[in-house]
Amino acid sequence: MWQQPQLSVTVVRHGETNSNLNRILQGHTDTKLNKVGREQAELVGRRLRKLRFDHIYSSDLSRAKKTAEAIAKHHPNTPFTLDSRLREKDFGKLNGLSIYQALEVIKKEERQWEDYGESNTDFTARLITFYNECVEKHLPYRGGLESVCNPKKNTHILLVTHGGTINKLIKEHLIHNLGFLVKNYMSIQHKPKNSSVSKFVIRRIIEDERNYSGASTPTSETSEASTIKIDRRPKSNPVIEGDIHLWSCVSHLAALGKRTRGDSQIDDYIH
Repeated sequence: MWQQPQLSVTVVRHGETNSNLNRILQGHTDTKLNKVGREQAELVGRRLRKLRFDHIYSSDLSRAKKTAEAIAKHHPNTPFTLDSRLREKDFGKLNGLSIYQALEVIKKEERQWEDYGESNTDFTARLITFYNECVEKHLPYRGGLESVCNPKKNTHILLVTHGGTINKLIKEHLIHNLGFLVKNYMSIQHKPKNSSVSKFVIRRIIEDERNYSGASTPTSETSEASTIKIDRRPKSNPVIEGDIHLWSCVSHLAALGKRTRGDSQIDDYIH
């Protein structure tokens, strides 16, 4: 049976901070998890403890790093990498202001959100660069025949990051730009909540190679009726496709019985 090379990516938003509670723009400010955030990190770690990850990546900001460490302790043999490209968008001089204070500054200075801190172009570019590197490194090029000697090869990585980063990567890049399918469109309308779990799957399709039986065949032959050389080798024209399997799931927080940030439109800016 032909198997498509597949990469599963689980994405976790960091746990709650006091800035989340007070609706303060965090951006690149290195805020820390509060008590609830630390509990959330432990609970999402327990939820993911039985999964096998080939690599764990996290934003280097404390709120994401500590969340990632709470998960990684259940996976002591899994490589763990901090990458600043997974940071939240930098809001420049608006970092540290409440959303209401920031709106007042923007109104007073007669400017737009885009005029402060990191541009959307730069924010998008660093995330796409990171994404492309992960695909290149972790998504197998060939699936091959499924057998005991040649089992199906799938890989699974974990990203621990921020709400705005998750929105930018999954909603804007994967769904809008790359056309990834969404399993549940009703759920995708909500914002990523603190410690929420999302998941997408990437497949590499190799055109014309699916029919390759693996049998010993000549690599080429010449027709008796002509001098045209016919290439019998499998073709390799890779195509990427994918699906969003899960979005902002916080079922692991049921025991806490508390509202998590990400439930209102204003949380577009509070990450």
